[in-house]
Amino acid sequence: MPDERRAPAPSPFLHTRPATMLTAICLCLLVMIMQFVPETRDSVMRVSAVGSVSTQ
Repeated sequence: MPDERRAPAPSPFLHTRPATMLTAICLCLLVMIMQFVPETRDSVMRVSAVGSVSTQ
């Protein structure tokens, strides 16, 4: 006896829960921010070092 049930059609959309998607987006943003923070922190330290040398 053949199986007459039809297979479900594939869905073109991802069924991702909002919390999971929000976590993924936040992690991507965190990585992008972490790439910029060391550059700004180094530049601030250089400016403060120059300021402390010039005030002495």
